[in-house]
Amino acid sequence: MRLALPLIASLAMSACVSTIAEERGTLRVGIETYDTVTRTFQREDGSTYARTTVRVGAERVSCRPNDPVDCRAVVRQTQFTRSFQ
Repeated sequence: MRLALPLIASLAMSACVSTIAEERGTLRVGIETYDTVTRTFQREDGSTYARTTVRVGAERVSCRPNDPVDCRAVVRQTQFTRSFQ
């Protein structure tokens, strides 16, 4: 039952938001290059917001759209965390 509740909540939320744009790119951090996807979403009320996702190995992390400094910081933090696992 614990697993069903978050699944139901996420399905309910997905009905309220639709993806209206998607842009793929890359982000360079040091000598590494990471794939990025920036999606723009539209809520039922017509307002929009964006989210950038960076693929770091098998993980995907989010950062502020069109903010390479924030995205690099998130990637570095993820790399640092992974080095202790």
